[in-house]
Amino acid sequence: MRSSLIRFTCLLLLSALGSPAFAQKIVLISDINGSYGSTKYHSRVSAAVEEIVNLEPDLVISAGDMVAGQKQPMLDQEHLDQMWAAFNRVVANPLDEAGIDFIVTPGNHDGSAFEKFEIEQKRFQAQWNERLPDLSLLEGSDWPRRYALWLGNVLIITIDGTRPGRLQETDLNLLRATLEREGPKARSILVVSHLPMWPFAQGREKEIITDPALTALLAQHQVDFFISGHHHVYYPGTDYNGVGHLGVGALGGNARKIVGQSIREPFSFTVLEFCDSGLRISAKKAPGFSEDVPLTSLPMSIKGQTGSLQRLDLGEKHPAETCAQ
Repeated sequence: MRSSLIRFTCLLLLSALGSPAFAQKIVLISDINGSYGSTKYHSRVSAAVEEIVNLEPDLVISAGDMVAGQKQPMLDQEHLDQMWAAFNRVVANPLDEAGIDFIVTPGNHDGSAFEKFEIEQKRFQAQWNERLPDLSLLEGSDWPRRYALWLGNVLIITIDGTRPGRLQETDLNLLRATLEREGPKARSILVVSHLPMWPFAQGREKEIITDPALTALLAQHQVDFFISGHHHVYYPGTDYNGVGHLGVGALGGNARKIVGQSIREPFSFTVLEFCDSGLRISAKKAPGFSEDVPLTSLPMSIKGQTGSLQRLDLGEKHPAETCAQ
């Protein structure tokens, strides 16, 4: 059985040890949309995209909410087209022009799985049918709602996590089949959803996936990180099964407070840098995206229905190590 990569996780800033040689670099963005129906983006979204291009990552992953839908009265086709055209202009096209692969998972505001948002689901599908990634999708994939692919020796599986409660059976089946078939070959496994499994943000404690079958599956296959958006806060932690959970901060919408804190989290995007000895995680905060969100500014743990999520650098099972050259 593959040893969990988190056991070698490095969560430090660049230091006197020098710059490590990284094999893969992934940037995570989420929740970039503005207010309902908006066809414009805050200037920090453009600034973030510019900085992401400068970082030259191997892959950018969106954890959902790329446009501002999901409300009634429903937006018509023309308005949806205008929103996605703005997204392409500000985000997708610059990444494409820079030669950076970009993959997505649906969010509640751009591709909610609830039946009443069928028109937005279809528009989401049409948007991404025209932008297939230059990466081979694995068996059982249903781009762009749920699928799996390899980035080097990193296995990435995205699911439709747009509804709280239990995961849809279609997504659970894809996840189970892919982990059983491909998981043993992986150096690291990342699962991407919009909704998290832990209550990261105040006011969104009930907007999470609560599914014992999913919890057991992630632990059984030693998934390194369950990556999510929706709560608009950055938080890396380890659960009682040794599975990592990574909440990605927002670039649009409202900044939110982490549970147990009184100040709002900064807007940010997250960078995963894989090296021979492990993985370094950092969140680049607005406005300049040159400074990291300090881990010490985050709670030592977050309580959920089934226990506590411990901040990743404090976990006894996963001591932080250095991504040295």
